[in-house]
Amino acid sequence: MSPYTHESRVPRMMNDGSLPRLSPSRLMAVDRALDELARTQRRSSIPVELPIPSFWDAVGQLVQHLEAELAETIRSEGMTAKAQLQSRKLGVVRTAVKDLARNRLNAFTQHAVLVRLTQSPEEGGLSPGMRLDPIEWNKHDPSERAFYSGVVHLVDKYKHDVSWNSLLSNNWDTPAPPPLSPVHTPLTEFVPGAGDVGEIEPTPPVSVQVSDQDWEDPDYDEEDRIREIDDFPEISGVASPPSELSDDAPKESEMRRILILQDLDDPIITEEGEEITLRTGDIEFCPSIIADTLIAAGIADPADI
Repeated sequence: MSPYTHESRVPRMMNDGSLPRLSPSRLMAVDRALDELARTQRRSSIPVELPIPSFWDAVGQLVQHLEAELAETIRSEGMTAKAQLQSRKLGVVRTAVKDLARNRLNAFTQHAVLVRLTQSPEEGGLSPGMRLDPIEWNKHDPSERAFYSGVVHLVDKYKHDVSWNSLLSNNWDTPAPPPLSPVHTPLTEFVPGAGDVGEIEPTPPVSVQVSDQDWEDPDYDEEDRIREIDDFPEISGVASPPSELSDDAPKESEMRRILILQDLDDPIITEEGEEITLRTGDIEFCPSIIADTLIAAGIADPADI
């Protein structure tokens, strides 16, 4: 039990409300209370009750006492081991003060924010499921109560700026969906009877008729064409059936291989307009008509393989 939890151990206050000067033994008790309160507040998210009234005034006297002891030791003995221990003790107390103040202010801030934000807009009380114990201010420092009131004021200002009650209330009417824009016309208006997609009839398949008769080329060759021209010159302008020969590569059956027996001064012009100069001993591939003519004239001999 803390030495300041008992009524007889609580120091009397001065007429002006300040704490009287504490004895060294009382200051040691304040030191132990500070250390214990710092550990308890570090593990708690709500403000922990102070062990004595005017706790921070007592802590202030403790710090002043430690500073005075350190200064006296340095003045009388110098920076000895004793002075170093006193300096280390002063640093530990100041670290505990900073940690305790930070944790307590965080706890007060969290409590104030939760209380004000979870307050029901309709009844002014806390929302169901949110239960926070009220703070007993007679067990806390007045400066802490002033800090708490300032946080409450800031939270209320924030709620007013963002219209907090309107955001949480359910009295808003659900807006009707916006009408369709006249610019966008439904596609069903362009297709008669297309209101129901299921009524669209599938497109009938296109039937392709294939003739069972195979086309056969007529039994018609180049010799028949030449013979017909010679027999009926008046119909030579009639278009003849398409030749099976290719313009670029005539079939080998219409070409003859001949051996030239004597030179010809004038070149021979083929049906394609190509000029062929014949020399003795040359072996040429000529159209059968030209080859037969040269063989009949004794200018060439057949050289078939």
